[in-house]
Amino acid sequence: MIKAVFFDFDETLQDRTAAFERYMDGFFARFFPGVTGGELKEKKHQMRQSGNGGYVDRVEWYKGLIALWHWTDAPAAEALAEHYDRTFGDCCVIFPDAVPMLQALRKKGIVTGVITNGPSYLQNHKMDESGLRPYLDLVVVSGDVVHKPDPALFLYACDKVQLPPADCMYVGDHPVNDIAGALSAGMQAVRMNWGWFKDQDLRADVPVIEKVSDVLQYV
Repeated sequence: MIKAVFFDFDETLQDRTAAFERYMDGFFARFFPGVTGGELKEKKHQMRQSGNGGYVDRVEWYKGLIALWHWTDAPAAEALAEHYDRTFGDCCVIFPDAVPMLQALRKKGIVTGVITNGPSYLQNHKMDESGLRPYLDLVVVSGDVVHKPDPALFLYACDKVQLPPADCMYVGDHPVNDIAGALSAGMQAVRMNWGWFKDQDLRADVPVIEKVSDVLQYV
């Protein structure tokens, strides 16, 4: 019997793809205020594609964009990476069914939580701005502990809620960091088929959902 359900944040509770579009709007307004039309569209496309759904070394990513754009008066790549980490959390786009789903789980007496990868400030700021903390019993950020897919992070969360992994379920979009990581910790897993990894490496032994509220079918 499932007694706790933990979630990834980006592309599971949050539409990270839409949030990144918001981030780019602010980025270009701040650093390229005179760029419009086709040039802006092309730069956004290049930023979006090279960003790899967030799975990049951000300093190296910005170095690549600076070179690609021949951005001669660019701030240091390190400063741009810090700009991302400090401001991306202001761009949250939470799936509309996320809060009702979390409320429904808690009405069933099920513990709810988030286990998310990323730097401490970035992910905690996202959680603060998301409005989801009141519906969660636990938030674990890898930057404060250890990174997924290390099973130690999942076991840490289970220990915090005083439940064995077999009584816990994890929902996430990444085939390795989320699904393989949770299974290796002895948890049950559900794949959120959304975002950068949509339709990639789906497993026959792991249920697949297209919207996060569908997790209610499995508890």
